[in-house]
Amino acid sequence: MALDNLISVKFTAAELLQLDGHITGIKTLLTGKLVNLSPQQRQQHARVKYEMEVWVQKAYNYLLANPALVPAFIDTVETTDDITTHNQLNPRIDQLEVILQGLIDTNLLLGTDLYNNLMAFYRSLKAASSSNAPGAAAIYADLKQQFPGPKGKHVTP
Repeated sequence: MALDNLISVKFTAAELLQLDGHITGIKTLLTGKLVNLSPQQRQQHARVKYEMEVWVQKAYNYLLANPALVPAFIDTVETTDDITTHNQLNPRIDQLEVILQGLIDTNLLLGTDLYNNLMAFYRSLKAASSSNAPGAAAIYADLKQQFPGPKGKHVTP
């Protein structure tokens, strides 16, 4: 019985070079402009997305329209720079998230195809090894190391 092939995707060497070039270009463009937070640091900061975007824009508009009400410790120019860059990045992040999720999903299906086919091969090797097929025992023994089974079940020769 043939296994279902969930996906069939191929990249040419030229396509991979082009993809790598674009990724390098993006990384080069963003050098010095990005930060990398730890998971703990990410939890410490507010998220401005979706319905919070409306509130942020409304509050920002009030800030600009009412300079007499803005506390002296708020830098309006920096706030304007922050909202401008934030708004510039949002659609690009959305596009990259779609691309990244597509890459992850594609790789997941490729991995599932690989796992299913190679587990079928492994089970076939086990049967071939039991039947003393030439070369099967050595290959099976090598691959079997990935699946040690429950502790205490193995007997040392």
